Amino acid sequence: MKSLPSRLGWAPALYLAFSLAALAATGELKGKVLDRSGTPLPGVTVVVRNDALGVTERGGVTNAQGDYRIIALPPGPGYRLRATLPTYASLEFSDLEVPEGAARNQDIVLQPASELKETVRVEAKGDVVNTESVTTSTSFSSEFIAGLPVLGRDYQDILSLAPGVTDVNDTGNPNIHGARDTDVLTLVDGLNTTDPFTGYYGQQLNIESIQEIEVITSGSRAEFSRAQGGFVNILTKSGSNEFQGSFKFYMRSSRLDQDGAGTDDPELVGGIGDGDFREQKFTDLYPFFSASGAFVRDKLWYVFSAEYVQVETPVNSLTQSFVVGTHGYRGIGKTTWQINSANKLAFSVNVDRTTDENQGLTSLTNPESGYYFKRGGPTYTLRETAVLGATTFLESALGWFDNNFQRSPSLNPDTNHNGISTVDDRPDLGGNGDGVIQASEYDPGEDYDADRRYDIFEDVNGNGLFDIYEDRDFDGRLTEPTQCEGTTHEDRNCNGSLDFEEDKNLDGVLQPSEDVGIPCADPVLCPSGTLSGTRGNGRFDTEDANDSGALDVVGTAGNTSFPYWVDANQNGSPDPGEFRSPMPADRIYCRDATGRVARPNPYAYAEQPTRFKHSM
Repeated sequence: MKSLPSRLGWAPALYLAFSLAALAATGELKGKVLDRSGTPLPGVTVVVRNDALGVTERGGVTNAQGDYRIIALPPGPGYRLRATLPTYASLEFSDLEVPEGAARNQDIVLQPASELKETVRVEAKGDVVNTESVTTSTSFSSEFIAGLPVLGRDYQDILSLAPGVTDVNDTGNPNIHGARDTDVLTLVDGLNTTDPFTGYYGQQLNIESIQEIEVITSGSRAEFSRAQGGFVNILTKSGSNEFQGSFKFYMRSSRLDQDGAGTDDPELVGGIGDGDFREQKFTDLYPFFSASGAFVRDKLWYVFSAEYVQVETPVNSLTQSFVVGTHGYRGIGKTTWQINSANKLAFSVNVDRTTDENQGLTSLTNPESGYYFKRGGPTYTLRETAVLGATTFLESALGWFDNNFQRSPSLNPDTNHNGISTVDDRPDLGGNGDGVIQASEYDPGEDYDADRRYDIFEDVNGNGLFDIYEDRDFDGRLTEPTQCEGTTHEDRNCNGSLDFEEDKNLDGVLQPSEDVGIPCADPVLCPSGTLSGTRGNGRFDTEDANDSGALDVVGTAGNTSFPYWVDANQNGSPDPGEFRSPMPADRIYCRDATGRVARPNPYAYAEQPTRFKHSM
């Protein structure tokens, strides 16, 4: 069912964006090599490696000014930098960390070998202030995130820790320096995952799969665009030569203290409204599993992580209490291939699905009138890094972001389960076909007068009086001419008699003049004057479906003494179980005299925006 105007039914959008800037998913090391007098040293061999990240020896030699630069390095800690030059003592730095999307500056001072007989190892520390960048940003590493005392398992919980970032309504869409919450662009491994339909975040991520989060609040670099507020740049983890695996399980439950949801502070509810709040049960579950390692050491690595999320929050709305639930899953699979020393290829798949239940409820809205919201979908990313020279590299990416979301009523609007929600396109059921769903065009079912009994034309003698035996359905009223309820009874034209096409010449052969259809005088039920499908169909038609000679069949009711009723106990009245009630009308969303809302929520929609992106 789609009850919203047609403007919400537009086809999935396809977004194509091109960027010539290098994606900020790698880092670099650079600096100057000097002797102890400050003179630049050309020809120094500078090599970097990181066994944990699968980076084999990579580097070059310094130029005439003593400068070196090592590009396209995977961000992360644990790098070792070694500088060697004949007649000079070798120097090695350990525990260097390369930032994502930026350059780590590390100057080196070499001393003559005659004065030193061994390699010097230096514990390297990063610069407190990067004087070469105008970007204002805050980075959160995976180690830092793991130690944060934040509630929840969403990466959006981390963003508001950055200066200038707020999320006062806890939607996960932050405001940066006062800009609108739709002016924040989120990149995951360089791919834009912002929802093109709403402008909000488009994908949930497993927080354990994140290597680093960078929140850029001003002065963004050239590779960022199409946002006025700021950027959230997320780098996911990659596999390494070392196998690592972990399983974590987080749980919070009312069943642990046997007090349900407890009670609200009397100052919050004015001393009233506890109701059955204490009886509400809830359980939060966060099981998580991850594994990473190497298929082929120094060549092919993998990482996989998956998480299930269940969050149940009890709510006391004074007049009622209920539980708002969120259920979903998040996962990532990533494979990295070191083709050769100068080329690396990575393919990743991010998947997520989240369902928010019992949405839109208030103190005056019954739980059956709420709705649930689903969102999520896969994101595919293929990235290639090519080192073209000592100071030049090319990084390319192909990405497909496929997100879908839908809003649906908690209670199916088709409450009588007959497959019909509205009848605007059904003139036979009273619809006018104007494309607008009016109050009178919701499914009326079969029980038009809501008496739970079939009503057919009963004034057999046509005198307009309530004669004996004419109240055949015992509802205490005489059904007017042309009025008839139900769709499965034999009296399809609702005239009170058993009608059929007659073999007038008694030859047993259907003549065209005999195939005239079963007459029907109801202009709504039969606009053509005959029952639909009975004229010119090449057979003798009859309303007597079971050949009993009487109007007696409704579904599996069988032969009945009166239409649609079997008096099993012979007491003269239709008791429960002795007849089949007609199908009731659908329950319609409404507000009673006290302002309380009940019945199914009428609004529903579904969209599937997608985005294809190529960057290099």
